[in-house]
Amino acid sequence: MAAISPRWEGILGIEEAQMLQAAMSEAHLVLHGPPDFPIDAEILGVCGVSAENADQNKYGWIVADFLHWKTAFHATWLSSLDISEFLAGIDGVDVVSDGIIHKVLGDNNQDISSIPDNNNGFEAEFLKRLTTTLVVLIFAPITPEQDICVDLGNQSRTYLTIDRLRQTIQDAVGNAQLAVTLVTPSPFTGGWACRPSILGPLGCPNLQNMMRLIAKSCGGAFATRFIQSFTERSTPFMTQDQRANVKYDDPMPLRPTELQVKSLHQFQRQIHESLEHHFSVFAKDHAFILQPDAARDPASFVDSWTEYAPRQGYRLETWARRWAKPRAAIDYANRFEFFGEAFGGTQESQFFHLKYLAAIELDTCPTDWNRHVSGATAELFTGFLERAMPGEYDVKRVFDAIEFRASSNILAQVLAKVFNLPLPDGVMCRYWHDTPDGVSDEHYRRLQDGFGMTNGLFEQAAVLPSEKTHEIKSVKYLRSARWLAAATAWRFENGSREDVEHFMTINVARFMDKIRDTQQTLLLEDRALQRKGLNWIAALGLGGEVKSSTLRPP
Repeated sequence: MAAISPRWEGILGIEEAQMLQAAMSEAHLVLHGPPDFPIDAEILGVCGVSAENADQNKYGWIVADFLHWKTAFHATWLSSLDISEFLAGIDGVDVVSDGIIHKVLGDNNQDISSIPDNNNGFEAEFLKRLTTTLVVLIFAPITPEQDICVDLGNQSRTYLTIDRLRQTIQDAVGNAQLAVTLVTPSPFTGGWACRPSILGPLGCPNLQNMMRLIAKSCGGAFATRFIQSFTERSTPFMTQDQRANVKYDDPMPLRPTELQVKSLHQFQRQIHESLEHHFSVFAKDHAFILQPDAARDPASFVDSWTEYAPRQGYRLETWARRWAKPRAAIDYANRFEFFGEAFGGTQESQFFHLKYLAAIELDTCPTDWNRHVSGATAELFTGFLERAMPGEYDVKRVFDAIEFRASSNILAQVLAKVFNLPLPDGVMCRYWHDTPDGVSDEHYRRLQDGFGMTNGLFEQAAVLPSEKTHEIKSVKYLRSARWLAAATAWRFENGSREDVEHFMTINVARFMDKIRDTQQTLLLEDRALQRKGLNWIAALGLGGEVKSSTLRPP
C-alpha cells in the first residue's frame, strides 16, 4: 500500500488555499443588511411562497421581506404569488392610494412579473432569467442547508438545490468566472442567509477568515463535545488556582445549590445556541440593522459581510442613510423567547416555520425513515407535526434535532469538497438513497468499512441541559457519516481498507480537528458565552476571578 501523506497541515500554502476555497461553497453568512455587490449589479428577486402559506401566521413574513427588499433595490422582481391580490386582502392596506404600495407594485401593477406556481413552470421562468444576474434574492421556504424549496401549497414541495442553481447559471452564461451572490431567508436565525459567491472567484482574501466562516457554517455538529469539555475541570473558564480546588472532572458539587444548577444549565444552553446561531449576535433579530443605534446593544454592532471581505460597493453607512428609517422592533408578547422576533415574531408563525422544516426532514432523507437507525427522531417529528401548539421546551428539542442534522450534513459536504470526493449518486447528503442496490458487493463492503471509521468522527446530538442521552429515546443521525463513507468508497474504488483508514485518520480527522479548534476559538470570543461561563464559575465559589480577555483554550 502506498503511503498517504497528510493533505492538511494547517500551514499556509497553495494547497491549503485550494482546499478552503472548495469548502467555501458550503459556507454562508448571516446578514442583517444588504450584501456587497457592484453598484450596477444585475439583481433578481423572487417570491416563492404559495397563497395558502402567505398568511401572517405562516410564511407571511417571507412575503413581507420580499416587499421590504423591493423598496430598497432596483431589480427584476418575480413572484408565484399574486402580490396585488395578497395586499388587497390585508386589513388596513389601501392598494389604491398608499404611496408605498404603489412603489411596490409600480404603474399598472407591472413591477412584479408573475411566474407559474407549478414546479416546472416556476423553475423554467426563474432559471431563464439568470443569464446575467449577479445577485439572486430568494424569498421562499428553504431547506436547513439553504436549498430552495419551491412551495406549491397543499403540502407539496420540490427542491432546487444550490448545486443545480450554480450549474444552471454556469451553463446559461458559459462563464464560470461570473460572480453570483445568493440571499435567502435564514433557516435557524433572524435575518438572511447569504452565500457570497455560489459561482465565480471568491472575494475572501484571508485563509483564516475562510476557516472561521466554514467553522461557523458547521453550526452545532460538535455541540455535545463543547458542552462537555467547557463544563469539566479542564474548562478554559477556570484559572489554574481554581482548578486546583476541584478534585474531579465534574466541578459540580455532590449537592449543588439552585443557583449552581441554574447557572450551569444557562451556560450549557448558551454553548449550544451560539453554535446553532452560527455566532450571529443578531440571531433573534429580523430587520435591517445598518448602524449601531439600530442594534439592541450598540456595542455588539457588526457588519457581518466584512467577515468575508471588505465592502467594495456601497458602504453600510450609505445604505443606512438611503434607508433612513429607524429599526422597527418586533416585540410580540405571544412568541417563543428562544426565537425572539425571528420567523415572523409570533408563536403561530414560529411554530409553522419549525413544522415546515420538520416536514422537509420527513419528505427527504430517503431510506432513513423505514429503518430503525434514527432513534426517536421520526417519532419526535411526526408527533410535533400533530401538535396544536407546543411549549418552548418541545420547540427547542425539535429545533436542536433539525439543526444538528443540517450541521452534520454541511460538515460532511465540507469534507467532501475539501478532499474533492465524488458525490454519491451525484447528490448531496440530504437527497442520497442509502441503499446497496446498483453497486457491487466490493464497493458496498468498502462503504461499510468506511462507515465504521466515519461514524466515530461525527458527534451524537446534544440534549437539553436537564436531559440525559438515551440509547433509544434520543435523536440519532447516521446519514452524514454514511454519505461521507460512500463518497470515500468511490474515491478509493480500487484501493484497500488500509487506504481508506489512512485517509480517514490522517486527512479527514485532522481537518475536522481544525474545524473544532476554530469553533472553540469562536466560542471563547463570544460575549454572551463569556458572561454565562464566568457566572457559572462564580456560582461554584472557587475563588479568584477570570476576565473574559484572558480566556484561552486549555
